[in-house]
Amino acid sequence: MNKQKLSTQPYKGARDFYPEDMRARNYIFETWKKVCRLYGFEEYDFPILEPFEIFASKTGEEIVNEQLFSFEDKGGRKLAVRPELTPGTVRMLAQKYKELAQPIKWFMIGNNWRFEKPQLGRGREFYQLEVNIFGEQSAAADFEIFSIIINIMTAFGAKQGQFELLVSDRRLISALLNDTLKLEQDRQAKVRRMMDKRSKMQKEEFLASLKELGLSEKTGEQVELFMQSTMETLNTVIPVEILSENDGYKTIIDLFNLLKAADLSKYCRFDPSIIRGFDYSDGLVYEVFDKNPKNSRSIFGGERFDKLINIFGDFDLAATGFAMGDYTLLEFLKNWNLLPEFKTETEYFITVWPQESQSTDSGDYFDYAQEIAKRLREKGKNCITWLNKNTKIEKQLKYADKKSILYSIIAGEQEFENKTVIIKNMQTQKQETKSLEDFFNTLY
Repeated sequence: MNKQKLSTQPYKGARDFYPEDMRARNYIFETWKKVCRLYGFEEYDFPILEPFEIFASKTGEEIVNEQLFSFEDKGGRKLAVRPELTPGTVRMLAQKYKELAQPIKWFMIGNNWRFEKPQLGRGREFYQLEVNIFGEQSAAADFEIFSIIINIMTAFGAKQGQFELLVSDRRLISALLNDTLKLEQDRQAKVRRMMDKRSKMQKEEFLASLKELGLSEKTGEQVELFMQSTMETLNTVIPVEILSENDGYKTIIDLFNLLKAADLSKYCRFDPSIIRGFDYSDGLVYEVFDKNPKNSRSIFGGERFDKLINIFGDFDLAATGFAMGDYTLLEFLKNWNLLPEFKTETEYFITVWPQESQSTDSGDYFDYAQEIAKRLREKGKNCITWLNKNTKIEKQLKYADKKSILYSIIAGEQEFENKTVIIKNMQTQKQETKSLEDFFNTLY
């Protein structure tokens, strides 16, 4: 009886990373790490499994109710596979709250899971870079986060006009919904969630949705006017006496003054339609948008989350930061042709001369190849050796060519006896013979 063969496909929405895919992933991760370390940020990590309650408390209804991978372990504890990194990060901070010198500047690259419909630039499994500053309340912390975001994007080769950092503040929304329109708290939350969906809706559809939430036509129009306003026109929607005392408004002014002084404001724009869907967002909110017509969308974002740590106790810790996903970033880089051509990191391929006579033990050729490889590695050079002692040289060189290795080292019977090597450039097909010592003294 034939057994059913297993599928070779990964779980839906997850990815296999073949070596060529890993080169792109490593390039992204290494660029992330390099920029973060330039700013003195330290790397950390924590388990992919977290108590369910951490996400249920503050992450947001859509993720918790629809996208969270959760289960009970054998001890009856309810756990979740993390859908994001921020709550776990804050849990770690709360654990050692009194021991950590502030401000705290941390970054992490972690694997996350969400049960959502896989589509272009989005899967159920993805990696994120999380970058946060804790313990600094002023807009200077947000300015440094913005500086890192822009530095990361330009480190990948992105230019002004290819991406844009849009910024708003949750406290401005409170100034509208609470202080100006006087909506009750429950309705404010519903309207805010609807505002977060505005960019995907037509104006008439948006206004109709607000009406279903109990807003009058005039009030709905005022919300729509807010969504389309600029810093210069905000005072036509929110009274000046309310606006001038609003901390969100003050923060944005301070932030843009810092950005202008650093010549970074050209990458940024105020946009009140930026809401963010996380319940813990409590101040500045921002998102980076791809300006490519093929993929005009938000690719990542961040926020202030000063109060999130309160779910772990009576702590006081200002917090600001962002999370950037590898999936969406990869699509951005592909669409703008910003991915470099990835080549193998192996510099040298060392052949093993096949045994064609009984005069020399084939093991000697193999040992000679191993000696060359050992010395290359001691010099810090990446190399690969052929393992089969009886393979024709032509086949070995075809392998090196297919792997795009630049140099092949050939040592036949004459080279073995004279302690020399043939160095062949696999791109130009030119070759030269050197003594073993000259080769190591003049490494390519």
